[in-house]
Amino acid sequence: MSLSPQEAASTLSDVERAARRSGQAYGYRKASPHLIVWGLIWVVGYATTDLRMEYANIVWPVLTVLGVALSTYVGRCESIQGGGRYRSSWRVLGLVALAIIFIGATYSIMGHVSGPQQGAFIPLLVGTVYAGMGLWLGPRFLVTGLAVIVLTLGGYFYLQEHFLLWQAVVGGGALILAGLWLRTV
Repeated sequence: MSLSPQEAASTLSDVERAARRSGQAYGYRKASPHLIVWGLIWVVGYATTDLRMEYANIVWPVLTVLGVALSTYVGRCESIQGGGRYRSSWRVLGLVALAIIFIGATYSIMGHVSGPQQGAFIPLLVGTVYAGMGLWLGPRFLVTGLAVIVLTLGGYFYLQEHFLLWQAVVGGGALILAGLWLRTV
């Protein structure tokens, strides 16, 4: 039994679509624990900053280092569990270093910014990165990024007195929920 050219083209199209969806699901699964880790970091960091502002300059650097270490550990564990060889995470560390340089350079150009402005800038940047990733890697990243952006702006403009607590619950919660959502593929 031979296939007609139309049947062959349809079958190849189905295979291509399945491969694309499989790759997307793999990317979602790989990103899921990282979103959960950083969601928890945001919950602790923003809640601590809201409750004890004087500790913000100590808490955030410690949490950032902890988040990078946990993300590296999670990536290593997933790589080993997946049967792959763990590769150095120098690219991730380089990306973190570039982000820190970018944020520092932006603050130096913008001059003095308030605590709430600082508290909004980084989530807006993170939301933009996730939304941008979604244009290539799948709509769930796009939705996650847009949710972080919209929730950050809503809290900044409408809940100024409780903005940092809002970011702890809603910003961190959005990342955690997105991480759980990415696991459901």
